[in-house]
Amino acid sequence: MKVLITGISGFAGNFMYDFLTNIKDIDIYGMYWDFNRKNNIQKKFDKAKLWEIDMINDTQLLDNILKEVQPDIIMHFAAYVTVIGSFKNPGPIFQTNLIGTVNLLESVRKIIPESKVLITGSAEEYGKVPNDKLPIKEEYSLNPVSPYALSKKFQEDIGLYYFNNYGVKVYFTRTFHTAGPKQPIGYVCTDIAKQIAEIEKGNAKSIQVGNLIAKRDFSDIRDVINAYWRIINYGKAGEIYNVCSGTSVSIQEILDRLIKYSNKTIKVEVDKDKLRPSDVPDFVGDNTNLKKIGWSQKYTLEDTLSAVLNWWRKSI
Repeated sequence: MKVLITGISGFAGNFMYDFLTNIKDIDIYGMYWDFNRKNNIQKKFDKAKLWEIDMINDTQLLDNILKEVQPDIIMHFAAYVTVIGSFKNPGPIFQTNLIGTVNLLESVRKIIPESKVLITGSAEEYGKVPNDKLPIKEEYSLNPVSPYALSKKFQEDIGLYYFNNYGVKVYFTRTFHTAGPKQPIGYVCTDIAKQIAEIEKGNAKSIQVGNLIAKRDFSDIRDVINAYWRIINYGKAGEIYNVCSGTSVSIQEILDRLIKYSNKTIKVEVDKDKLRPSDVPDFVGDNTNLKKIGWSQKYTLEDTLSAVLNWWRKSI
């Protein structure tokens, strides 16, 4: 089996690569775009054949890659992922998440119409859901409240268009909050863990946080990757799957648990820049459809948070 990962150098791409290296008889291929030109990506992903490509502008190279590889499965992770950042600079989010996806699916339609494509959406697409409608089911209407969420809804619409009109085998997720080691800053669990590690190293005296009241449904990235693999192999094309734990916890609880892992006195301050212009008070998903195809959660919240904090302790 040939598996092509777009955005292989990103958070999900990293873990999908690790996941696939432990499965026999799979050839791994990857595409990435290194803005900084500082990362030794070829060395890091030494078991994969890689291409550096701008999927927005270089459609000819994209066509050539698909012609050469003829992948059975494409894991489409190349995306601009930021909620807070999307309010400040929405243009690149729409450009990357929409045009990049159109270019990929158009190439698949022309060159490898029998290949499977996974498009990873976001639970942010649901927007604000009343408490009496929780947990959130896939059939609920979408009401995105950020440019990022809107871009993921449009990305999903694009995928459904290619599925319904051209028969491209597209599989969809609406992934709830994800955490784990290697996650870049800009996400609540890794932001708090990094700041605690900085205090432990003597580099800071306090940590900055945003909205502590908000509740979110967190899953370990390793459980999420397992879900993606099950969806593409055992799910149905054209179907949308919530990827979530089915339980929500407050950011305050995340903060408290991470602080307990440290022997330092942690001073907490609220940073107004970390507050969203429009926030969702509670976010918990229904993962019934995911469980129907054999998925189960393996990592607890404690497993995830301790792994995140220990990773930052080693990285600072």
